[in-house]
Amino acid sequence: MELGYLLAFASGFSFALSDVLTRMASKHVDRSILVLISLLLGAPYLWLIGLAVGEQLPPTGPALVFAAIGVVHFGVARYLFYTAITGLGASSAAVIVSPVIIISSFLAWLLLGEDLTIGKIAGATLVALAVFLAADNPSGTPLQGVSRRKGLAAGLTATMIFSISSVAVRYAGAASGSPILGAAISYTAAIPIPLVMIRGTFQQRKLHRRAMLLAALSGLVVTSAQLFRYTALSLVPVVEALVFISLFPVHTAVLASILSGESGEKVRPIHALAAGLAVLGIVFAIRY
Repeated sequence: MELGYLLAFASGFSFALSDVLTRMASKHVDRSILVLISLLLGAPYLWLIGLAVGEQLPPTGPALVFAAIGVVHFGVARYLFYTAITGLGASSAAVIVSPVIIISSFLAWLLLGEDLTIGKIAGATLVALAVFLAADNPSGTPLQGVSRRKGLAAGLTATMIFSISSVAVRYAGAASGSPILGAAISYTAAIPIPLVMIRGTFQQRKLHRRAMLLAALSGLVVTSAQLFRYTALSLVPVVEALVFISLFPVHTAVLASILSGESGEKVRPIHALAAGLAVLGIVFAIRY
């Protein structure tokens, strides 16, 4: 069980690093291209690791669930989340999606029979306040023509999708015993989505070499985060895994502050407060 918690924590930190790298790359790279790069690099990475550790292909039922997760989570919600990062900054976007654990807790209670306590209501209140502070005080200036309102709407929509997919990953991973190959199936199934979104992007814009390298690095880091996430969710209950994964708003605020010159963000005390409230709400949700 300890391995599941360690992997969940590593997942949260990796998500944070990927967020900041994505923010840096989004100065010059369109969100659809960022998503495509992450999938094209991540799919073979996951297939190789899954096969190397001896996992078996999931049965048909869980495999179809993994594929559906991929299309909705990695194809659609990842694009929406990158839109939030582009419009609001990595720190604010990380807080915007922090309600995932609260929503997932409710869904896990409703669908999987996991515990739901009064503490989760208090936690939800704190997380909601954190989201308000982050949305009202974006840490980054809009890039690529993405307005604050568009970034907020995209982030909240991504939150709902991430919440549902966390429960689905728990179900499919526990049922199949093949979380890494499950993630590989998810990534592979999602590849057509950004291809449809891109259309003429490659022809219309000059590619920025350094930004493309940052995008590639972000793609590899977020793939590692998903590998850790899928494995953790197959080992421990949804809420217990997400409490560690959901530390990523704090990680993001720290990393964005360190790399503020590169990411174009100004992380102020209000963002640290929002990240702290989000984590405090998560602690209430898991402890009480």
